[in-house]
Amino acid sequence: MFYKIRNDILFRQYEHHGYIADNSDYGYRFLDDSSFRPGETFVSESGAVMLSMLSKSPRDVEDVVDDLMRIFRGIGREDLKPDVVDFFHSLVEKGYLSEGLTASSCIDRGLPSVPASSYGERTPIVPMEDCAGGLMGPSDFLRSIHFDVASACNEHCVHCYIPDKCKTKIIETNLILRILEEARRLNAIHVTFSGGEPLLHKDFNDFLKRCRELDLSVNVLSNLTMLTDDHISEMVKNPLLSVQTSLYSMDPLAHDSITGLVGSFNKTVDGILRLIEAGIPVQISCPVMKQNKDSFIDVVVWAREHNVAVAVEPVIFASCDHSGGNLDNRISLDELDAVLDKEMSEGFARVIKEAASEKELLTGKDPVCSVCRYSLCVSVEGNVFPCAGWQSNVIGNLNASTLKEVWEDSEKIRWLRGIKRDSFSKCVSCENRGYCTVCMMANANENPDGNPFFIDDFHCKVASKTRRKVLDFLEIKQEAESDSQSAVKEVGTSDAKGQMGATQAWKS
Repeated sequence: MFYKIRNDILFRQYEHHGYIADNSDYGYRFLDDSSFRPGETFVSESGAVMLSMLSKSPRDVEDVVDDLMRIFRGIGREDLKPDVVDFFHSLVEKGYLSEGLTASSCIDRGLPSVPASSYGERTPIVPMEDCAGGLMGPSDFLRSIHFDVASACNEHCVHCYIPDKCKTKIIETNLILRILEEARRLNAIHVTFSGGEPLLHKDFNDFLKRCRELDLSVNVLSNLTMLTDDHISEMVKNPLLSVQTSLYSMDPLAHDSITGLVGSFNKTVDGILRLIEAGIPVQISCPVMKQNKDSFIDVVVWAREHNVAVAVEPVIFASCDHSGGNLDNRISLDELDAVLDKEMSEGFARVIKEAASEKELLTGKDPVCSVCRYSLCVSVEGNVFPCAGWQSNVIGNLNASTLKEVWEDSEKIRWLRGIKRDSFSKCVSCENRGYCTVCMMANANENPDGNPFFIDDFHCKVASKTRRKVLDFLEIKQEAESDSQSAVKEVGTSDAKGQMGATQAWKS
């Protein structure tokens, strides 16, 4: 029997356990993708050793057992082989591995299907099984690195949190390749390439290729105006790669007025369609601002027609230099009402409510977010930030230090890891907490002094409005459904009485 790790699965081995996962938490999916996803799980130390014998290429179990015999001393082959086969087969059934009687028949096949989800529903993910015994701490599990491949950009989006004056540089090729190697040695899982515009980098395909060779999941954040066939040819080789782009309106003039680049609408839409044709998962981001508040919903409709995931965000972030100049484009609270009404009409209410219900379960002892616990961002200068938007908070530099040194030794990182939700006391028990995201980056950028703990009341009012809109909409919808069901029952009862009367008349 031959076994292999599925091409769309990630495996990492740690000192006392292993981690195996699909790409659900790191990539994008098509809206109608109702296929089963195995999710993520931990395996024991011995299970991790067994899995380390496999790769994305088929391997004979006999050869695997030969290698394991040199590791698990004192156990006979007649005992070891059945254990290995049983363990591998259990992971085949869970969707992590593929098996076959021959190497040629050991290929990735479709996973078990689940009922098709309606628009906006999230596909259930198998809960994480902590077989690691609580050993999986933040300091030994750097999941994700965000690279600003280029601060330079061919667009000049009016709402961008990076001021135009800062968009001038391209990251050194050797630096990013070195960091990728170091990240993989730290068992990182995911890489995001962003900017500016990452496709401006002449060696961008080399970055994609190296990520594929290192078995890294990749998201590319690009405006797609510079997308080439060569880019697509490399992208399609990595089953763990997806793309995110921004589309602001289906009105070319409205879109181009935001990007500051004439013709950008046509190029971005063309890029999306080419990615769809190539089978590359793509997500549309549609921030809502004054320029597209009346037309953003057309993007949602178009995305649905083309089976593309779309995220709508009604609140843009302040610029990272604390100037707040880009906030002139932010919609007012009065304008937010109309935006939320459009969102509700397109089915966002239930999705927002489900996300809110999860957030409401969090306590003051929970971390604020994943920054510096599972992720960090690297700038074109090699500076390390907690996240892409928080560029005023430099926590290290990878020209002067290794990634491991910054991740394990930075005092700022230790401080950030220790911040809990109870540092935002008014948020912990707020009735609107599920409809708001406590974001230190947003707070820091919004305040001239960069204070990450001071929350502008604007965000609180947005959360309050959103909660009220969602709950009111769902209540009205529930009442309408109840009335409809009652009407059906009444019609059925009336028909039954009519039939009974006719029967009795016939009998008489």
